[in-house]
Amino acid sequence: MQHSRRKAFAAKIKTIVAAGIGSLALCGAAQAGDGDVKGQFGWFSVGKSQEIEKGHYYWTGEFSGTFMNDKGPGSTFHLAGVKCPAYFDADFNNGKHKAGGYCIVTDPDGDSAYLTWSNAGNIRTGSGSFEYTGGTGKYKGISGKNTFTSGTNVNWADGTGSGFAIWNR
Repeated sequence: MQHSRRKAFAAKIKTIVAAGIGSLALCGAAQAGDGDVKGQFGWFSVGKSQEIEKGHYYWTGEFSGTFMNDKGPGSTFHLAGVKCPAYFDADFNNGKHKAGGYCIVTDPDGDSAYLTWSNAGNIRTGSGSFEYTGGTGKYKGISGKNTFTSGTNVNWADGTGSGFAIWNR
């Protein structure tokens, strides 16, 4: 009798543990679905520019910096590093630009989300969208399309730049 009670108790514990692990997996999926973050990405750009024609430049390089979620500590991507290989097509003759590329967003825990983006606008500001293409850890399975606005604050004399992107506001 004692042996069958232990066996039944062990089976209940296994069921509870399995349910707990399943709940944790679902929490991870909920986190992955929380890709509609609101916040700011301050960036610094480094790259090379080629003059295509007088007043028209094509830049390739990288925007990188830190994302700050409006919800603060403990929220998705808060204080995550962001690295975006990209292009920026600047037509000063017509006062317009178009840009695009990819981004890797890696949080302080080492989990990453991947996205592709594009935007257009005048030479200093623009608006666009980004879409998640995958992720690791808690961001595995992340999906969704988002919007952002961006701007260049300073074009430094050495060819680098400083600016911002505001996500989903």
